[in-house]
Amino acid sequence: MDHYEMVEKLRAKANVSYEEAKAALEASDWDILDALVLLESEGKVKGEEAAPEFTTQQKPVQKAKNDHDVKEGIAKVWKLLKKLFQKGNSNQFVISRNGQEILPMPITVAVVVALMLWPASAIALIISLFFGVRYTFRGPDISEKVNDTVNKVMDKAASAVEVHLDEDENKGE
Repeated sequence: MDHYEMVEKLRAKANVSYEEAKAALEASDWDILDALVLLESEGKVKGEEAAPEFTTQQKPVQKAKNDHDVKEGIAKVWKLLKKLFQKGNSNQFVISRNGQEILPMPITVAVVVALMLWPASAIALIISLFFGVRYTFRGPDISEKVNDTVNKVMDKAASAVEVHLDEDENKGE
């Protein structure tokens, strides 16, 4: 960049005259930053263009508010997840066969397994019904409504499979 361009750039940044910008650059050995600092120290910098980074304090305040909102949102989600895990761990998904419990497991574990291995777990649940396996939910947070609806639906599915299997065995005889 030649000297004329440097003077024009400093003149635009500091909002000073051509002569003032040239004198400041000559005094600072043609270093624009040093010349701008020199002009500021002499009080010759005019207007808003001289220091745009100091124009407003509004953005940091807004950022702090947004950070607080995000932290508050994360805290609410964490509290909800914690509550779900506590309920999931205190209640059980029970797998039984012929009236005997085979595997009682926390609902949290059952959900994680079902999500991680969803096709295999769905197939295993359906196939196991053909072998007399039954599924129920129990625990302190399982309401009577859940016992009445979900557990009855699961019992109906298991009974339907058993009835169907009995009919197939009777046809074969």
